[in-house]
Amino acid sequence: MIKFALPLALLLAGCGNDPALPDLKTADGWSRETVPGQASAAAYLTVINNGTGVDRLLTVSSDAAAHAMVHTTMTTDQGVSRMRHMADGLPIPPKTAVELSPGRTHIMLSGLKQPLRRGQKLTLELRFEKSGSKLATVKVLDPTSAGLQEAR
Repeated sequence: MIKFALPLALLLAGCGNDPALPDLKTADGWSRETVPGQASAAAYLTVINNGTGVDRLLTVSSDAAAHAMVHTTMTTDQGVSRMRHMADGLPIPPKTAVELSPGRTHIMLSGLKQPLRRGQKLTLELRFEKSGSKLATVKVLDPTSAGLQEAR
């Protein structure tokens, strides 16, 4: 009886100390239609963390492109916009929706295997530090689309 008491006590002691866990969902994925010969496109979506712990989007992949990376857009002192790969990933704070949108943070798809056509749906695999891999659907919209409302 005593040899079971210590493991049981340790198990019960740990029950009230739940670590902060993320609870991730994706929504409103969209991209714009491309023209023949266009080798890259940006994809946008919202990552929603309903959990109590932070997570981090580490990598992205898609069957539609040779490479997919999370980029951020920065403006230099000279007013020039430049995209930069977020090598350390994108933090997803708890109880927050992180929106990837034009002119800001986005997913860059390069080496497109074929043009993106309006009405098409792409699948992205998002790999998170704590939550592992999650699939996200991206709708291809009109090339002049502002996106978010049409993606819903």
